[in-house]
Amino acid sequence: MESPGISRRGLMVGGIASAALGTALATLGPGSARASATAAGAGPDPAKVPHTYFAFDTGLWNGHLMRNCEIRMGHFIKDDANNPLFREGVFESPRLPWEPRYDNGYPNVFWDPEHRKYRCYYTLFVRDPASLNTSPEERRTKDYVISGRQTGLCYAESTDGVHWVKPKLGIVEFDGSTDNNILFTDVQGTSVLYDPADPDPARRYKLLTLKEKGGTSLCTAFSADGVQFTPLRPWPANSPVPGGDCHNLVFRDSASGQFVLITRLWDSNIRVSAMSTSEDFLNWTKPVEIHRGSGFESQIYSMPVFEYEGLYLGLASVYHDGDTALANYDTVDLDLQWSVNTTEWNQVALADSTFIPHGPGTDAYPRGAFDSSVIFASVPILEDDKLWFYYMGGKGRHTGWRETSLGRGYVQKDRFAYYGSRLGNQPMELTTQGLNFHADNLQILADIEPGGWLTAELRNTAGTVVQAGFEASRSRLEDTGGGWRQIRWEGKSVRELDPKGFFALRLVSQKAKIWAVRGDIHVRPLKYEKP
Repeated sequence: MESPGISRRGLMVGGIASAALGTALATLGPGSARASATAAGAGPDPAKVPHTYFAFDTGLWNGHLMRNCEIRMGHFIKDDANNPLFREGVFESPRLPWEPRYDNGYPNVFWDPEHRKYRCYYTLFVRDPASLNTSPEERRTKDYVISGRQTGLCYAESTDGVHWVKPKLGIVEFDGSTDNNILFTDVQGTSVLYDPADPDPARRYKLLTLKEKGGTSLCTAFSADGVQFTPLRPWPANSPVPGGDCHNLVFRDSASGQFVLITRLWDSNIRVSAMSTSEDFLNWTKPVEIHRGSGFESQIYSMPVFEYEGLYLGLASVYHDGDTALANYDTVDLDLQWSVNTTEWNQVALADSTFIPHGPGTDAYPRGAFDSSVIFASVPILEDDKLWFYYMGGKGRHTGWRETSLGRGYVQKDRFAYYGSRLGNQPMELTTQGLNFHADNLQILADIEPGGWLTAELRNTAGTVVQAGFEASRSRLEDTGGGWRQIRWEGKSVRELDPKGFFALRLVSQKAKIWAVRGDIHVRPLKYEKP
């Protein structure tokens, strides 16, 4: 996945990952500036460009020189004023009988700058007699029986991300009428990629899905307008059987320029995440496993992936099976995972990587919050200083009666997880690996409570010897906005350091949360990147 001689860090420069390549992940919203083009496989010297490193990125830190510290997840803020944004059509007025059960939904939501609208593509059962004909109250006393179900793909759009319309597309006939928002039937786990970099406008929107009728296979299709797609074209080879029966998320990798598919395989009756790549969106490599959970009780059901400041972040829907006595049995959590290369993955926080928490009422169906039991998310949309995540939330356990709706929420930009002290009344100590400085900018994203403090000093590469003039007592923090603070040392400049040297940054704080470090720096490659 890496270009020869150029690190992943070197290619991810200052924000959104190569939007001009069609990645736009996190995708850009209507109020956000678009990143400039960067050709795949080319870029500036990674040692001479700014970098951002997040607290949860173990490649930043020296694990031997840390004390009283713990990674904790940031705060996901749900749009309670508007959630749910829309729900299954059988509960709308007028009733939409082709939307009896969204099930997992597998939402693909992005802002389309060309047509100035948000688009949402979602998987569902267009036919499910049990859900269609049984009211929520009747479901209290009946078991859910799977029979006569048919999958499909539907479409909705919005001008503000809050108020959604399910347009009458006139494409697929359902019970004698095409007045519906169905794009395809007998498909599931569909991904739609908006790719403005493709020179062929007829391929602007790229679709990948699992076709279930007439021979199961992963298929591709193209569209000029995001609605009228070409007929599905089966993969010429390598379509997994079984497999692909999940949220098949496609993005264009900014390092290689390849299309990357994150899909699912099965191994000994366990769901595992897998990856396939393509140069042309038509011919795909054999999917190979890249990530798995732990046994039956924590399976990676699906994992949409997006690029963010030099890392890949995965929105892992974690399915809990294997022990009916557990409180979380047959539910799906939404955790955040991270990787530097897409092939090895890590939890953000070892204790609990839950990113989008469930609403209350897991056992209260048909009551309870719309997202009380199951969550599947779309990659985020960046708008100003917020990353908005649209997600399908379900109330009712995964394999039983369930109602699913689209919701949304956000995290503040760059605030995925932070280092905080295990014992709040004692200082927290953190030390980075060696950093090389090629200019003066060095900032830390930190929240400091009233009565709290944070100091910084520079040491030798091993983190054992303080550099003269860069002692903690001389450090100063200057607020630069948004929680970012410039680190300076009284009477000194990092430009005075050996330009070829690497120096460890030691941070000591109390009553503080440390989210990220950024600036004219790069981390010593040793132990950070695989050969």
